[in-house]
Amino acid sequence: MDAQFWHQRWQSSRIGFHQQEINELLGRHWHRLGVPEHTEVLVPLCGKSRDMHWLAEQGHNIAGFELSPLAIRDFFGEAGVLAQQQKLVHYLCWQAGGFSLYEGDFFQAESLGRRFDAAYDRAALVALPEPLRPLYARLLARLLNPGAAMLLVTLDYAPAQHESPPFAVNEQEVRRLFGADFEVTLLDRIEEGNSNPRVASGERRFFDELCFLLRRK
Repeated sequence: MDAQFWHQRWQSSRIGFHQQEINELLGRHWHRLGVPEHTEVLVPLCGKSRDMHWLAEQGHNIAGFELSPLAIRDFFGEAGVLAQQQKLVHYLCWQAGGFSLYEGDFFQAESLGRRFDAAYDRAALVALPEPLRPLYARLLARLLNPGAAMLLVTLDYAPAQHESPPFAVNEQEVRRLFGADFEVTLLDRIEEGNSNPRVASGERRFFDELCFLLRRK
């Protein structure tokens, strides 16, 4: 799955992964990370997520990474904010208020020479095909300082499919990917059951949303 796949999704408005409301698990569990106010939060593959506004309301600055300029333009446009742009080696950085959104490939993030004390992932890991997930986990380990906290939200469903995201990433896989560099705690599991249309239709036997606290060792 390459960059063109995501550009086409945004250009054709096929963005079912975008949520109109704040993620329930974020609002329920972010405080458990103990992240101080004014800490900048790393948000990989951020899209135009409204979760970033919620994090800003908690007193945080945001460092988001996103391939699609359409997503970033929409994020600031829907907020009625004019962002300043700065060209970097691998990124075009859009900045306004406490938001710095880096347009480009998240896997080039080390080029910025920055490290973070907090991170949030709702739709990044589950967007990556299996071969890229270990690379993503190792990159996060390099970007986060010792003691840094990350809230990770994944999906677990069956039967699994592997053609397109969002992919199923269960607890066992999260522990395998992150266990070497992070302490992994499962905080919550929302079992949607028949309230999920894919379960109600028989397409899936179950469809759960999982929430983890990752603490950098």
